[in-house]
Amino acid sequence: MTRFRPCLFLAALAAVALGSLGCRGQGESAAGAGPHAVGASAFESPPPGSARFGGTATAGAPGPAAAPQGGAAAARAVEEADVYARAGTTLYVLNAFRGLQAIDLADPAAPILLARLPLLGTPVDLYLRGSAALVAVSDVLSFREAAGATQPERGSRLFAVDVSDPAHPAVATELPVDGELVQTRLVGDVLYVVSRQSPWYGWPGIATGVASGGSGGAGAVSGAVAGAGWETVTVASFDVRDPAHPAEVAHLQLPAGGWDAHAHVTAERVTLAFSGWSADASGPVTRFRAVDISDPGGALVAGVEVTCPGAVRDRWSMDFDAATGLFRAVAATGWNAGALLQIWASPTPEAATPVSQLAIDVAESLTAARFDGARVYLVTARITDPLWVVDATVPAQPSVAGALSMPGQLDFIEPRGDRLLALGHTSEAGTPSQLAVSLLDVSDLAAPRLLDRATFGTSFGWVPVSPDDLRKAFIVLDPPATGPGLVLVPVQGWDAASFRYQGGTQLLDWTRDALTLRGFLHHPGAVKRSFPLDQVASCLAALSDAALQTVDATDRAAPRELARLDLARSVTTLALLGDHAVELSGDWYRGDLELAVTPALDPDAAAPLARVAVTAPQASLYQDGALVWLLAVDWASGRAWLEGHDLTDPAQPRARGRIDLPADALGGGVPGLGMGLPTPVGAGLTRPWGFAADAALVGHALVVHRSGWPCAGTCPAGAAGQLRVYDLSDPDQPRLASTVDLADGWSWGLRVVDRFAWLTRFAWDGIAARGRYFLDRVDLGDPARPLLLAGVNVPGVLYGASEDGRRVFTLESWWTDASTPVTWAHGLTLTDGGARLDGSVKLQGDAWQGEAAGGVGWVPATTWASDGATVRLYALDLGAMAVASEQRVRGGGAWLRRAAAGKLFLMASWADPGLLVYDLSDPRQPAFERFFRTEAYPWDVVVGGGYAYLPSGAYGVPMVKLAP
Repeated sequence: MTRFRPCLFLAALAAVALGSLGCRGQGESAAGAGPHAVGASAFESPPPGSARFGGTATAGAPGPAAAPQGGAAAARAVEEADVYARAGTTLYVLNAFRGLQAIDLADPAAPILLARLPLLGTPVDLYLRGSAALVAVSDVLSFREAAGATQPERGSRLFAVDVSDPAHPAVATELPVDGELVQTRLVGDVLYVVSRQSPWYGWPGIATGVASGGSGGAGAVSGAVAGAGWETVTVASFDVRDPAHPAEVAHLQLPAGGWDAHAHVTAERVTLAFSGWSADASGPVTRFRAVDISDPGGALVAGVEVTCPGAVRDRWSMDFDAATGLFRAVAATGWNAGALLQIWASPTPEAATPVSQLAIDVAESLTAARFDGARVYLVTARITDPLWVVDATVPAQPSVAGALSMPGQLDFIEPRGDRLLALGHTSEAGTPSQLAVSLLDVSDLAAPRLLDRATFGTSFGWVPVSPDDLRKAFIVLDPPATGPGLVLVPVQGWDAASFRYQGGTQLLDWTRDALTLRGFLHHPGAVKRSFPLDQVASCLAALSDAALQTVDATDRAAPRELARLDLARSVTTLALLGDHAVELSGDWYRGDLELAVTPALDPDAAAPLARVAVTAPQASLYQDGALVWLLAVDWASGRAWLEGHDLTDPAQPRARGRIDLPADALGGGVPGLGMGLPTPVGAGLTRPWGFAADAALVGHALVVHRSGWPCAGTCPAGAAGQLRVYDLSDPDQPRLASTVDLADGWSWGLRVVDRFAWLTRFAWDGIAARGRYFLDRVDLGDPARPLLLAGVNVPGVLYGASEDGRRVFTLESWWTDASTPVTWAHGLTLTDGGARLDGSVKLQGDAWQGEAAGGVGWVPATTWASDGATVRLYALDLGAMAVASEQRVRGGGAWLRRAAAGKLFLMASWADPGLLVYDLSDPRQPAFERFFRTEAYPWDVVVGGGYAYLPSGAYGVPMVKLAP
């Protein structure tokens, strides 16, 4: 996540509205030296961002095939991974935000987080094998210097983690996987990994991951397709007999295509399904490709390829029966176009012959399919939801044996003999698209019956997993000898009344003939799994990426929380206070925030030293020594306030004063105007108007800036910006000391220089294509009597000032068309009531931010081409107003976040983000030092104690150790 920047957002609006501007030579003056003459004191400029967003922005060689060992495959078990695994009383969790976590569950009422191993990337699968955990992740990003630039590369990884001591897990082996990892399966002693390579996944010209060559041995591949095309899929096998040191046996590259991929795996074969649009068929088509994995040593053989009309929705729509040699699939033949059952005879992976087809020709869409022996269950839906029961006892003549129409739709079916339990949605209880569990009787194929149905949750609720993983989330525990069985459903939904997400675990009892809705237990995050911790399901666990919750379900009608363990406390803001870190924690969409105090060297501690509830879903934090002030807002209630907390003793925070603020102090809008695009009105534009806000401490006063959106035409009354100054010198009695009304125009970029508050303001000259920038300064030496100085016309946006405040530095972008920007960096000396231009330097690209210190400025400028964006990082000599150095960063973009502690920090991305660190030992020549992969865009970069702290929301606070 990245901090919201009003200037960037508004620049996007301006770009859409204004398009390209006709300018003289990319903003050059008649003399050709720049858009403004040296010595000038009046400056006309294009609006900020006026066209900023208009631009366009191999596997190793196979070895010989190993001879198959007849009959060996049948003895191999197929093991499927999950996001958690248990070994005795230790629970291992693959957390999307924090990597691999080990939790002691010896006492379910007091779970303990033993360790966390940050494995960067998007988690895919977790296996436990002996004293090793096998972890597969995708989206592993790194940057390296190549071809004269800093460039990204992206791929996936397989980690083997030594967990012999759960409190000290350690990576034993790390293996690269080419491309984006899709699925894995463990079959016997071989781990099979499916990954996909697409042009969009990796940076052009750089491999998507590093292909790891085969390890020798039997060698392992036949049927590989060299140069398989612009999009490929790779199946790789890894020997895990020594699970701490897996070794690649073989890899097989095949053509791919379509919009998704699913895998059906048995001990003999992997069947890949690729669904996509076919112009020849004028509709969707699915291509199936078999891979022979029958060799227990891991050899791979490319098998047959077949196609059928329609799109396979998930892996439940495929089935292979080794006893009969039949492969079956159900495909959706289009939107509201019914479904198709296709059966092939495929006694070996190398051959397949069509046997039969059965079309369900209805004006409805396929929502679910499931195979159960000779039975095939299909569900189509439009307004009602027919369940189609297909008898495939005679493969050459499958037939619809019976059908059942019912309200709503079914999304997933779990067979239980002559009963089906199904998860779906319905509106029959009066709540739109509410989650529902249905119990169906299919003892008579010709007359299926709906025995019972239970609805629960909010409108448009969902289970937060992919369709391929629904069986892992929709848990059905069979009835014991006495008493009912149990169904566990992880539920998620949006509550419009409270403007927040709500979720938890829903319990249901079931018998052969009835469903009973039991209790619901709220959970702080999006529950991925709910599962029993004992044989009788009296103790449960609910797992999300945010928390582990243990549950006493002895009374299923009233389950109660035994304990809750934070797994990924969300941190948006961090301040350092000696040996402690003070964090603002929480997510606006999940409820109230809290202040958390941790050791500075352990900002992600599961058990903070202190916690203080903040009764608001949104807030910002400002530190004044040992005091922290929170500017809080609750949109649902329309309240805003300022509250103080004293952390003189960090372990014992103490509440100080509080003052209620006008709701418009922190943002809002004008009813009826919305936030739409500009509408042409005569020669100018009329823009929606509302508020944006930022704030800063000036001494012991907090200055809150209330700003209007730009109005290049007639604005509503009161559209001018305003500063509100709150005197915090008495922490127990904060008060509004004064207000300062700013001149008409759009102002932003509040910064503090000594006792002054500085703002950039833009005022249109009657038309949208031109206007003037002004520097507004407010003297806050006496917060009760602020002095607004006369606005100073400057060319462009302020990005820095000299230490004494006498010189200022601005950036001014000019565009000749929608994709060819240049930026002029200007240096000016402030005079009595004005500013004199000292010099300008031309930068290639669009620049909207910079930092300046010690006579040097650092400015990233972006250009766009068909292969992506290029950022030029300029170091400027601010005395001579000349470029001291230039270096390039390739990828999706790079944004300057901070210059501190002799380092320059830039966020960089190519689909995934990370932090570039440059050393400023020579500030005129920043030296690339390292790349630090982050899982999100940090809200801030906080530097102190030899570290850069990156508060990153649910991803916590990664720490970057800074080199001396």
